[in-house]
Amino acid sequence: MSSPYPEDFTAWVLSRPFSLRARKAVERMLDQGHVTTADLDNMGYKHPPRAIGDIKDAGVQVARSTVTVDGRRMARYELVPAIGDASMTGRRILPKAFKENLCEHWSYRCAVCNGRFTTRELQADHRVPYRVSGESLELIPEDFMPLCPSCNRAKSWACENCPNWERRVAAECKTCLWGSPQSYLHIAMVPERRLHLSWSGEDEVAEFDQLSARASAENATIAQLVKRDISTRLNSD
Repeated sequence: MSSPYPEDFTAWVLSRPFSLRARKAVERMLDQGHVTTADLDNMGYKHPPRAIGDIKDAGVQVARSTVTVDGRRMARYELVPAIGDASMTGRRILPKAFKENLCEHWSYRCAVCNGRFTTRELQADHRVPYRVSGESLELIPEDFMPLCPSCNRAKSWACENCPNWERRVAAECKTCLWGSPQSYLHIAMVPERRLHLSWSGEDEVAEFDQLSARASAENATIAQLVKRDISTRLNSD
């Protein structure tokens, strides 16, 4: 591959353990020197920062600037031609057995929504995002939890829009819903609590339908109705 970057840097970059989306973005930058938000969008990446984040996770530095293309302002990304030291190992690829044991420990349930999924569907997720604290030297099960695809996407969005994403204070992540869903103090630095509920089986589904009809009659959402009923019950005890 012909590249506007130095040969030794290009070879080092191509040796990094990239995700598929990151590798495609990197190859575009190595080929033309940069990649824009429009380029990434045309490649099918509707949320460009995730692809760029994957590149950074692999230990490669990326510079961001703003350009105007066809009257549209957008981000432009370029690789910083600096070869990292030996400690920049990138994101660890988890052994298959490790993920299986993690899912089994959690009874194949998502740590956040408690839904049951297959091992293939669940993601072995860092409690503290890799972007914040990197990889530990030792693979410790307690540092990970299984997340379903929906909760994994929600966590990605929440973390990337959290004030701590740039401060990178691991302790803050450990006290967040997305780091410790069983015991947390905040959600992305906001004082908030969430309750995930599901109704299953014919009897519970019938009760849910009754609740839904009642909420509609009272011009309220089901969540509003449930919270109001709980508040009334607590205040009456």
